[in-house]
Amino acid sequence: MQDDSARSEGVRKQRAVKATDSEWDVVRARAKAAGMSASGYVVRRATAPEMPPGPSLGTIAARLDRIETAVLTLAEVERIRLAERGEDDGWTAALRRVELRLRTERTIAGETGIPR
Repeated sequence: MQDDSARSEGVRKQRAVKATDSEWDVVRARAKAAGMSASGYVVRRATAPEMPPGPSLGTIAARLDRIETAVLTLAEVERIRLAERGEDDGWTAALRRVELRLRTERTIAGETGIPR
């Protein structure tokens, strides 16, 4: 049974695609995972609407730098606030909790041993 797009655009014909064995293995594996034939997968992917480009790596890096600056500023404000209240131990305890959380997240993400 043909889908509506095949009927409205004409009869599907056999075409040839050149690919290495390893490239075609990837196509077949991805097609199988998508529940499609290799040719259907190639056609679907090639005719899919193109995604608009996202922000550049430089833009993302600049945004992350601004976020880092904001977080460090807030941390410094909180450290000063605690020090003014005589709660330096509170700051130390907070740092320990944050470090534990970061270590846990790194472990879960498989980043153990990778310096930050």
